[in-house]
Amino acid sequence: MRISVTIEAEYESGEEARIVMKALEPENRSYVESEIEGSKVRFTMESDSIGTALNTADDLIFSEMIVEKMMGFKSENE
Repeated sequence: MRISVTIEAEYESGEEARIVMKALEPENRSYVESEIEGSKVRFTMESDSIGTALNTADDLIFSEMIVEKMMGFKSENE
């Protein structure tokens, strides 16, 4: 069975989306496909194992949160 996970993040502008995608690119090369649509970045990953897919998604989300903090983004909880 093949597992596919798609994560979409929306930003204030296309420029912010490009910065985030570029910052995550070295980490995700060969594991995650990335594309920009306007101010959204879509990350898609596939795996033969649900555990591997979840670990990859978790790593991606954690890395994306770090990039957002470095860029000075505020979360909805702040």
